[in-house]
Formats: sequence, C-alpha cells, structure tokens
Amino acid sequence: MQTLYFEKISQFDRPAEPVSVSIPFAKGRLRTAESFCLLDGDTPLCSQNRVLSKWEDGSIKWLLVHFQVDLPGNRDKTLRFVLDKRAVLDKRAPQASTNLSLKETGNGIFVDTGVLSFVIPDRGFLPIKDAALAGQKLWDSALFSGFSFAFEGGQLSTADSSVSLELEEAGPLRAVILVHGKHLTQNSQAYLDFHGRITAYAGKPYLELEYQFIHKEDTAELRLESMALGFSPKTQSTPRLALGEGYYRTQIKESDTELSQTLSNQTLLSQTLTAETLLYQANEHFIDSFYGDFWADWRNESGGLTLSIHQAHQQFPKGLELSQAGITCWLYPEACEPARLLQGMAKTHRLQLHFHAPDTPLAELSTRSLQFQLPDRPSLSREYWAANNPWLESFFPATLPKRLLTYFHALHDGRPKAHGMLHFGDAPDSHYTNQGRGSGETVWVNNEYDHPHAATLLYGLSGQRRMLDSALVSARHWLDVDVCHYSPDPLIHEGLKIHTAYHGTGGVTPSHEWVEGFLDYYALTGRKEALEVVSKIGDNIMRHMARPEMRSFGSASVREGGWALRAMVGLYLGTSDEKWKTEAKRLLELFLGWYDSYGALLAPYTSHSMPRVPFMIALTTNSFARYLLIEEDERVKNLIVETVDDLLEHCLGPDGLFFYKELPSLQRSAPTPHALEALTHAYRITGKKSYLEIATRQFAALMQRPLETAGGGKYLDTSGAVIQGQGGGRIFADKYSSILLFASEAAPLGLLDWYEYPF
Repeated sequence: MQTLYFEKISQFDRPAEPVSVSIPFAKGRLRTAESFCLLDGDTPLCSQNRVLSKWEDGSIKWLLVHFQVDLPGNRDKTLRFVLDKRAVLDKRAPQASTNLSLKETGNGIFVDTGVLSFVIPDRGFLPIKDAALAGQKLWDSALFSGFSFAFEGGQLSTADSSVSLELEEAGPLRAVILVHGKHLTQNSQAYLDFHGRITAYAGKPYLELEYQFIHKEDTAELRLESMALGFSPKTQSTPRLALGEGYYRTQIKESDTELSQTLSNQTLLSQTLTAETLLYQANEHFIDSFYGDFWADWRNESGGLTLSIHQAHQQFPKGLELSQAGITCWLYPEACEPARLLQGMAKTHRLQLHFHAPDTPLAELSTRSLQFQLPDRPSLSREYWAANNPWLESFFPATLPKRLLTYFHALHDGRPKAHGMLHFGDAPDSHYTNQGRGSGETVWVNNEYDHPHAATLLYGLSGQRRMLDSALVSARHWLDVDVCHYSPDPLIHEGLKIHTAYHGTGGVTPSHEWVEGFLDYYALTGRKEALEVVSKIGDNIMRHMARPEMRSFGSASVREGGWALRAMVGLYLGTSDEKWKTEAKRLLELFLGWYDSYGALLAPYTSHSMPRVPFMIALTTNSFARYLLIEEDERVKNLIVETVDDLLEHCLGPDGLFFYKELPSLQRSAPTPHALEALTHAYRITGKKSYLEIATRQFAALMQRPLETAGGGKYLDTSGAVIQGQGGGRIFADKYSSILLFASEAAPLGLLDWYEYPF
C-alpha cells in the first residue's frame, strides 16, 4: 500500500504544514523523481523531491520528499502516492500557493519565503540580518550579535568570521543554506571550526537555525565556560516580554507592561535549565521524542521574535534571558561548571526563530514552538518496507510473534536515559562501569552495536514514532560527540570511538566502528554530512586493516576483521562505491585463508591459548552472510556452514547452550543472540531444520533471562549527565537484528508457536 500515515498529535489544525519524508523504492520501481506524485485525497500536492541514492541499474533507491499539507486537529490523516504522475495530472503539475526564492547579492544570500525575508551574510555567522515581515523591515539591520564562545578565559565569536556559503537545497518549498568558517578570537585569530545551517520554508514566518562547533585544534582538551546567541533589535520603544517553559503544560511568564526605559539592560525575565531542574521534574515522555518546551518572546509595535531551543531539557544546561534590549539565548550558561571538550568533539544546537506580528497571541507562538519540538512525521506501512526493502535482508517478515514485538520494545525502551549537552543520544552501561573500564567514571557505550541502525529497522517493522526519533537522536550524537573529527594519530583521526569514559577518552578499533546507522541517517534526512563522515570512518577502518597484525591469520581477534567486513558491505550497499566492495573481497579472502590455516577461526586470547569465542565468531559469520548480499560466492556459503558446524562441535555445554569462551575458566552458559543469526544463515544455505531447532533452544534460554532494563531513579554522574536508570546501554542493538532474522525463518515453520500470546 503506497500511503503516508500521519498519526494524531496536535489538537490544532496545521494548514500547509511543512513536512519531510524519505521513501525507499525497490530496484526498478522509480526511474525519475519527476514521476513521483503525492495525493491528498484526489488532489495532487506540490512536492520538492531529491534523489539520495540509486540502485546499480540507475533506478531510485531513496527519494527525499518535502511538501506542505493541511493536517487536521485531533485527527490522523493518510496521503497516497503514485509513481506515474501522468496518470493523475490532467494538464500541469500542482503549484505551491507561495514560492520561496533565493538571490545572491553583493553581501550574501537573500531569502524570501513570501512572508519573511532576510539576508544570510557572506561575512560572519550572525546568523541573519535585514529581516522583514510582510515587506516591513523589522528593527535594526543587524538583529543578532553572532554566536559567542568562551573557554578558559578566551573569547571567540562568529560575528566577523570569514565564511563560505553553500546551497544544500534550493526549491519552491524549502531552502537549506550551509555556512562554514572559524570563530575569531579578540585578536582576530581564527580558532575552532563552526558549521551553520539555515532552513527556510515557503510561506512561513519562521526559520530553523543550527550552530555546530568542532574542536579540531591541537589542544587535547578545552573547557567550555559559556556559549550564547544575542538578539538586540536596537529600538527605543518599550517591548513586551514573555518566557515559556514546560514539560506538560507550558508555563508562560510575562513582563510588566509598564516598563521603564531606565531598565533597558536589566534582566526582567530569565530561566536556566540545570541538573537540578532535570532531577526534580517528573517527566514521563520518551525523551528522544519529546520532553518539553523552552522559548523566549520579545515584541514591540513593529513586530516580535520568538526564539525556541530544540530539546533544551534533554541537552541541559540551557538558559534564556530577556530585557528591554533583547534576548540572550544561553546554549551553555556562564554560571554553570565548565564542560570538557575533548579534541575531536563537536556539538550541534538547533533553534527556531519565529518572526511575528505585534498582536500574535502567545498561545499561538507556544503551539508553533511545540510543533518545532515534536513535528509531524508520516510513516510507511510494514508491508511497504517489506516490498521496498533497501537493506535487502528479511527485516520485515509477515509472520512474527506479537510477543516478540513486546520484547523488542522493552529492550529498546529499557536502556538508561541520559540528559546533558554532550550525553543526550547515548547511554551508559553499568556492566562496563562496574568492571572498572572507566577508572571510576561512567562508561558510555557510544551507541555500541549500532543503535541508530537497529532503531531504524524497528521503526520500519513497528511504525512507532519513538523508534525513528531514537535513530535520529543517537545518530546525531554520533556525528557530534563520538566521531573523532580530528586527531594527529591517523588510527584515531575521523574514526568512531569505542565505549569509554566521557565518550572520547578511548581509542578506535574496527570492531566498534559502525557505519549502517550513519547511512540510515543520511537516507532518512538527506543530510550529506552523514555521508561525508561515514566515508571517513570507512577510510579509518581501512587504515586499521592495513596494519600487519590485521593481515596475518590469527594475529587479532576474529571480530576485528568481521566487523570491518560488515562495514565494507554496508558502505557498498549505501554508496555503490567499488572501493568498499574491493576491500570487502580482500577481507573475505583473509578469512578463507585463516580457516584453512587452523581448521577454524581461532584467535589469540591468553598468552598460551587460541580459544573459540562463540559470540565473536558468530558475529563474523554473520558478516560473511552480509557479503552474500553483494556477491554470490559458494566458498563463502561453505565457510558459513563449516564455521557453524565447528562451533556446534566444540562450544556447546552439557545443557546444549553455547558457552562464553572455549577455556575451562570461561565455559559459563552464554546463549548469544549472534549465534541465532549464524545458525539461521546455515539453515538458509543447507535447508537443514536442525540448525533452527538448535537456535530455538538458545532463543528459549535467552527469553528466560530477566531483561536488563533500566530500573532505578535519576542521578547526577561525574561527567555532569543526569541519568535515569541502571542497566546495559547496549541491550537493544546487541540483540535486535540477530533475533529478528532468526524469527523470520523460525516463525513460519511453527518453531515459535509456543512464544506467543494465547489469543
């Protein structure tokens, strides 16, 4: 069924609401973006389409679609789409009621949404100037003072930096302009990279703004003392001020309407979100989707501006201050304890700037800010994902126990929740922490086992919005904090950091560098930064795998090359770049030689042993199966079956379950989910049901174990994060795809009938 479903969210009508969605297509189904047509009932909608990737035959794999649609209050809505526009259009394509236009001028890029116009300057990231609403200029031309950044006594600003402007998208409905530059010190020295992103919508008086700093300097660590954006309209008239904050109902505070000019620089309204705020607010929302709202409004007789901080609570500390002179938006309030910025770290903040008429009701402004926090996003059906599966694997089976969906959701929702500017989007792991791997500090999993990819797959399977939000938030955290954007060490530079204290204190190793979640993020959003970063991660993996010890049989753990192989396959499927396939072939030949040399995938552990490690060998076996998605090879099929048979012969305990490692001191029962998948691949190749029966035994044992869900209250840890719950941060991504692939084969055979609800 080719539909886009909007679930009921807001109680208010949203006329011509800007919406974006990325849609996958099976090979050969859609040849040109112009053929795609979106329908509201029988009425074609104007859409702005961008091809993100193609199949090897040239047909479209992912299409990013921007459109505006009337959404009803307190009701859901379904749209249709067709792949032959000529079949539904009589004479001409539908036109937008208002078109957005761009023009390069002598001092930047002029943007006109039809309601709001402004200039993005070609010097300095202010971010905008010369704003006009409905053709009327708003206050002074220089409304903003740029982003300020204070560290260890030093002051930086984006206000007068040399910048480059780039059009990422330019169409009738939406435009995205990228800004790149370096902050300037007080002595006009360039220091610390920044990226900006401005998104404008046709017919709308608001824009979205992003600001990212990137620590690529030689200093190993900086201490962030404050970060702010100032709005100063420079007018003599007396304004009215308001501030909204809430995590259930938004509480709005207003200033006294009889303000004296003598108070022009005095803060009249302010609020700061701190650790204490988070510890004592009883929020019940799934925080990747929503927590609350935080905005400031300044207005006079000429007009007004509402400035909203996206996910401010989740990314505390944050602050807003209002005076007659304007608004100070504290992305990191100066009164807070300085934050550690490790070399290679970055951070992105999102804001909404909503310009409005002087008489616009505060309730209306608050509603638009809430829409910014929790936007409408349509979903595709499971059947559509199954028929247009861009990952090729059977991730969307028709037959699956509903009880298993409950289990997956419990795993997903059960990892600890983390709040904090550098921590939101990741989770700690009490097991790693208790093992002492953080030297007394909390160990962050850095979304180990590819949480963004697993959450994306569960979103397609279940259609539940929080899964999509989880994927996007965790991938965003990766792009900022866990990727090392700069290091003088080529084996760390542009790699993805391993689970560690404070995210970035550990090293880089191929067995903990994931790529599929980055590719999903690009496919779901069209943000090319994800494509650029994941390519750099792939290069980092190749640098590691070029080391002599990685090219010798049995010199490194099995999973190092196994995860590298999976990364190369994922990169090839996501980009069609032949270099990734070439490296995948080389790694495959390495493992074939490895197995021939030892008669098994043995690897060093203690100084005197080379034991089999079922979960590592199973992980690598599953990567062999991924290779078959890009090339048929009988040798690979034989390697999968022989490796699985070898594990069954040597690594089952007396209870018929896999043990942890093949040493007497480590032969504790450890039914690993990765072995379920490996056994499933052996079944697919041979057709022998016995492999699935053994896997079902492992599955039953896994289901008998209590979930490591995040029970317990909130606490403030040594890194400055507010964490809710204890438990394992990797419990979901570690298990999801392996169990799902097993169930996709076992359920149709009746092997999971016992694992289902009675009715």
